Amino acid sequence: MTSVRLERQIRKCVEDLNDLVCGQGLLLTDPSVVSKSMELDRLILRAMYKQKPAPVRRTS
Repeated sequence: MTSVRLERQIRKCVEDLNDLVCGQGLLLTDPSVVSKSMELDRLILRAMYKQKPAPVRRTS
């Protein structure tokens, strides 16, 4: 999965969560909100895993 596609999926998931909670007034404990939140968590973890750590610079 490309980073652009992953970023789009994360944004879409955030929008969906916003709609569920703010638009539809569902509680954070509602099963559909919990499910969407878990989906967002997985996407964020995937994005974090794909990022390479910056090289450590040593100064003398």
